[in-house]
Amino acid sequence: MDDESAIEKNKTVTFRIDKEVLDKIKSHATFERITLNALVNQLLAHAVDWDIVASKSGWVPVPKALLTSWFDKLDDKTILGIAEEKGKHVSRDMLFAMKGKYDVWEWISVLRGRAKAAGFSFTQLEDKDEIKFIMRHDMGLKWSKHFKTFYDAAFKELECNVRFDLTENTIIYRLDKKYACNDDR
Repeated sequence: MDDESAIEKNKTVTFRIDKEVLDKIKSHATFERITLNALVNQLLAHAVDWDIVASKSGWVPVPKALLTSWFDKLDDKTILGIAEEKGKHVSRDMLFAMKGKYDVWEWISVLRGRAKAAGFSFTQLEDKDEIKFIMRHDMGLKWSKHFKTFYDAAFKELECNVRFDLTENTIIYRLDKKYACNDDR
């Protein structure tokens, strides 16, 4: 990247920030071992990509303990039936509302943002032909099955073949790079 491209990509601005907020941000940057600038960019990117649009797109914050308690009372057939039905339709509505388009890479972007907002661990690993996504949710096997079924239905609607593995608290999905081709990532 040449100097002109870097200048166009980044802009310098000045903001007044409440001292208590700034102290918390500085403390978090130190804890994460990243620069204050990098952390502020991450926080703003998350706010723009998730916080501002998520609630308008139907996402609601619900405590994890409440969600797992509900799932514990439901049988697998009910959970998987709802996940499959909603995965076919809800994902499309979410994508249009949050991203303005409907494609595989934007769906993955929403899944990544949701994982981050929920405090889940989310890792992306790539090799020559495949991208692997690992999400640790710590909500139990019923949730792993739900995520797998919901995500699978959504990916199928996007005409994307995905392979899944799951454990009690982790879901792994793999897709060929050809499905996620996006020059902006």
